[in-house]
Formats: sequence, C-alpha cells, structure tokens
Amino acid sequence: MKLRLVAICALLLTLTNLAYSQGPDGPITEETVRKIAATAKEPELVMQNSTLMQEGYLYYAEILADRLLEITPQNPSYHYRKGFLMLKIRKDYEGAIPHFLQAITDINQNFDMYSHKETSSSPDAYFHLATCYHLNEEIDKAEEYYGKFKEASRGKSELLPVTDLRLKQCEQAKIMMASPVNIYLKNIGPEINTNYPEYSPVVSLDGSALYFTSRRPWENGATENFRDMAINQYPEDIYVSYLDFDSTWTEPVKLDFCKPRRNEASISMSSDERKIYLYEDTTGNGDIFTTDFYHAKFQEIEPLDMKNVNSNDWETHCMMSHDKRRFFFVSDRPGGFGGRDIYVMERKNNGKWTRPKNLGPGINTPNDEDSPFISLDNRTLYYSSNGEKSIGGFDIFKSEMQEDSIWVEGNNLGYPFNSTNDDIFYTTTVDGRRGYMTSYRKDGKGEKDIYEIYNDYLGVRDVTVLKGLIKTVDNKPIPEDFSINVKLVCVDCDEPESRQVFPRLRDGVFMTGLLPCKTYRLEYMNLTDSLSMGDDSFTTLCDTNYQEIYRELLLDVDTRKLIIPEDTLEIIEVVVSACEPVEFMHYFAYNKNKLSTKRGNLKKFVEDVEEQLKTKCEEITINVYSSASHVPTKTYGTNEKLAQIRAENMKYDLIAHFEQFEEFKGKVNVVIVTSIVQGPEYEQDAVNKDKYNPYQYVGLKTE
Repeated sequence: MKLRLVAICALLLTLTNLAYSQGPDGPITEETVRKIAATAKEPELVMQNSTLMQEGYLYYAEILADRLLEITPQNPSYHYRKGFLMLKIRKDYEGAIPHFLQAITDINQNFDMYSHKETSSSPDAYFHLATCYHLNEEIDKAEEYYGKFKEASRGKSELLPVTDLRLKQCEQAKIMMASPVNIYLKNIGPEINTNYPEYSPVVSLDGSALYFTSRRPWENGATENFRDMAINQYPEDIYVSYLDFDSTWTEPVKLDFCKPRRNEASISMSSDERKIYLYEDTTGNGDIFTTDFYHAKFQEIEPLDMKNVNSNDWETHCMMSHDKRRFFFVSDRPGGFGGRDIYVMERKNNGKWTRPKNLGPGINTPNDEDSPFISLDNRTLYYSSNGEKSIGGFDIFKSEMQEDSIWVEGNNLGYPFNSTNDDIFYTTTVDGRRGYMTSYRKDGKGEKDIYEIYNDYLGVRDVTVLKGLIKTVDNKPIPEDFSINVKLVCVDCDEPESRQVFPRLRDGVFMTGLLPCKTYRLEYMNLTDSLSMGDDSFTTLCDTNYQEIYRELLLDVDTRKLIIPEDTLEIIEVVVSACEPVEFMHYFAYNKNKLSTKRGNLKKFVEDVEEQLKTKCEEITINVYSSASHVPTKTYGTNEKLAQIRAENMKYDLIAHFEQFEEFKGKVNVVIVTSIVQGPEYEQDAVNKDKYNPYQYVGLKTE
C-alpha cells in the first residue's frame, strides 16, 4: 500500500508538471493525457488510468482505457474500466453491456485496479452490468445480475444497499410495464434538443414559451475554456424558445444574465414570466437565485431573499404556488427523511412566511425527492423520487393536498410516462394535459433530453382560468409597471383574497387561476401612481371541472387610459377532450403535392383518427400546415401557390375520406393553419435535395 501511494503521488506530480508546462488552466489537460496514451508503457497506463478514475477525471481516464484495450483487447480488467466509463460519462448503457459481459468472464474478489498484472475484473462488474440491463428495460436480466453481484460481493460491498433498492425497483417495473398508462410521449425534437444535455424545462401557462437548461457551447467560443474536462461538458446556461405559428419551436435564445464561467440552471418562473427562479452553485453547496425582467431584459441574478430557504446545505429546486400562498423547495438539510427532501413554507395573513416544514413521509423517502411542481389548482403536486416505488432512477409522482393541508402519499405516474432511467422536472400547461419533462431515453439526441407528454387523466379539476389580452394603441410596448389587481368580493369566501397579475410584456397576455362558483371584481391599476383605470366583475360557473374566462382590453400607453369593451368578456365551460394527439408529416419531391389516404403513413394517420372517434372522442380537429421551398416552379406559377395547393389538397382529401362514412360525418373539422414558403434562397442548385427537401412538406396534427 505504501508503494502504491508513492506511485500515485508521483503520477499526480508528473501530470501536474506536464499540465502547467502547457498553461494555467488546470493540473491536467487533454493534450497531456493523449501524450501519455501515445508514449507510456502498459504498466504506467494502468496506474495512470486508475488514478484518473479515482480522482474523478473520467473523460481523461477513458482516453487511457481505449489505449489499454488496443494493447490487450481481451483483458477483462480493461473491459471493466471501459464499460464503467461509458456508463458514467455518456450514459451509453447499451454500448457498455458488451464490455461488462467480457469483464465478468474473470472475477477476482481481491481485484487490484492499480496493478498491471491484474487481468481479472471486480465483482462490481456484475452490479454495473445489471444497471445497464435495468436502464435498457431488460428487467429479468437486471434481476439476474443484481443477484449475481450479491453472491460475488459476499456481503462486503458498499453497493449492497443500492442493489437491494434496485431489486425493489425491478419489482415495481414488472408491475407497471405489464399495465402501461395511456399517454402520448415524444422527444420534443431538434429545435430544442441537441447532442448536448438539455433539461429542466419550464413552460408558460399557455404553452407558448419554454425555458430550459442546456450544456451546449456558446457560438462565439466563450465557454470553451470553462468546459469541465472531468466529464467533458460545458457550463449550464438557460435558454428560451417560443412556439411558432406552425407548432414548431423557434431557435432558442440564451438569456442575458448567463456567464461563460458559471452554471445557471432553470427551476421555475412566475406566470407573467417576469421572474425566474434558478439554481447556481457558488459555494459548493448550491443555492436558489432569482432574476427579474425589466428594462427589456432579465437582470443579474441574486440569491433568493426569502428567509430560511438557502442554507449551508444543498437547495436545488423551488416553486411558488399560483395563489402565492405556498412556496415549495428542495433541500438536503439535516432533520429530513434522507437525501434531498421537499419542504413547504406558507404565507400568513400578515404577509410573513412560516418556517420550512418537511412535507412528510407520504412524499419524502430515505432516498431523494426533487423538482416539485404545483398545478394551477394549488393542491396537485408533481415531483420526482428515486426511492423504492420508482421503477428505476428518478420517477415522476403525483400527490394531492387534503383540506387539513396534509399531502397524501404520492403515486407513481406509471410506465411509459416513467422509464427505468431518470425522469424528472415535470411541468405542465394551464389545464395539466400537456406537460414537459427531462428524461434519458433511447431516442434521445444527446444524454438528457426534453420530452413532450399529452394525457387525458392528469388535468386539473374545479379550476377557473382567467385568460386576458391587453392590446395597445399603435402597437406600443406595454409599460413594465402596468398591473391588474384582482380582488375577490364574494361574501361566502373563508377569507378575502387580493393578488396582482401582470401582463406578459412580450404579448400582453395575462393568466391566473380562480375558484369556481365565486364572484370576482377586477380592478385595473397603474402601480406607478396607484390610479384606477377601470374595473370589471363576473361570477364563475358552478358544477364544472374546468372553465376559462376571457377578457380583451385596449390600453392607450400615452394617456394611461384603458378601454374595456363589454362584448369581449366570455365565460366558457371547456369540455376537455379525451383524444390523444396524432401527427403526420410528409416531405414532397419537387412540384409534388398530393397523397392518398389509402396508402402509407397517411393511411395510418386516418386509421388512428377513426379509432379515436370510435372509442373516446366526440369530434376531432385536424390542423394542416404546408410548405414549399424557394426552388422556382413553372407549373404552379409561384411557390406560395404550390404551398397552398399542398394544404388544400390535403384538406379536401381528408374531408372526402371521413364524409363517406356515416359514423364520421360532421365529426372531423379540417383547418389549414398555414401554408408558407421557407428555407434557403435558390442558388441554381435544384439537384441539392438535402438542401431544399426539408422545406417541401405537408403536416397534420390533431387537437
């Protein structure tokens, strides 16, 4: 052991000296490690690979592991190292399986990773192989190798408690995978997800804006020097994307406060999108920060100013309830049930907050709980847990608050909502039926990805949504200090309520949740001078699960006068469809514009629509959107005309198809949402199909 410690110290000294001869960025560089891989002998490579793994420099360690496998391709010890690094760095559990299978061909109870004479592998190889099968949803194989690990470790491994937990998760996985839930789940696509990790989505109430965290490099290269070479990842930054008119996401924009040397991760935001809560680790323990939007941008971030939230321990996530009466956050402070727990603070009548209270054993477990999200009804809580009721990694759970403010035990949302990998950071739109989450899945673009989920059973109940739009004279920007003060005036309320609702500065939309069967008075005020700009009142409907109140207003920015048209107040009982969204996309060849409902994927689309009309939907709306490229068309005169023809052909063919069946007549509404010309400008290169074909399409999406 003494000799080994001497060798390790010598290695680190060598690496440090080599690195500092290259520059001041750190004790180890990729150039240094690749030089070692090219010149060092096998014994030295083993020692250095082992030291880098122990020190956490996994990216560098994999470079040396690859070199060791080049030298001795069949060595179980080297395959063990490679498999471990693939699993830990890139989450490539499928690619790691062959390496671990080779590793377990020769197991040594006294495995010595620092010895070049070691040709066997550690008993831990069984555990990591089981983990790979678990993540790959091969549960029987996972159970088999978790069991073999327990036998091989002979009760001496620190991984045994984790193994027992994983076996319980495997039991849960078998149960839930045998009875999958009815959801529509898809990767949100390349507009958001890249080859780099994307995670922690935060969606606006109306679903028009998506804030998220990404580890992509900055285009100007400013983050290159701050890449964490231990894991080969760039710093975290927060981006925003907006839903375009054709239901696609716009190019994400990095928020102004992000710095190339810092990690900023999105957590949650206010309904008016004027305040963002985010995570940053500046002291080694991680805290919650905030930033506010004014002067046309988000300002520099500051630590959350709520007492008793940030501590000397780790705070990772938070969310304010929509009625601003409860504040949920995550912490691993002492006194919890184990690991990270979810806490809540409640606002008292005098405006002060109570001390943090642990949500209790129905929610928190001896393992980790994270990412609380509270629905618009202020009593439905979604969160993630990696405890024994998970089917693997973090799973998303749902709990509801009782009248005594006690939260019932959380329920796993089931498979395939949850996978055997990490599923976390669930957030929804206003009605709860469209959500977004972070997950590792086989169809991922790069490590963590963001996924979109539609369902017909998680929506909010007994909620009224106030949805308004403030337009301005001459389309002038809405003043940042303009607010709407909503006051509850019903006589049968337990306690009076008053809250401020700000319109979104980007589009004038304002939204908030109200109670059914209550009377509200809306007072429109200018906060700068506290002057009233008018008022309004209405009574929400009773005996309905979900309703929306819509109000459109006109603001004269110069005079601060507000026009309240009487005919724009609408109270609507929304009948929530049980339909699952169905999508179709076809890319045309040059000048092509027509498809058959009797063939291919379009046939599959109409069959899916028919099945839903037969089993769960009263009616369905099919949205059509089409495009043409800039390649000139003599046949149709203009590209605009070609795009229009593509949309119209699809519309009328769909109508003709469904109207021929008595059971579908009048139940399918087909709407052309858009027909556009887009893509790169034509450069006399029509043969370049890869350049122009992505912009020659017709798409369908149901609602």
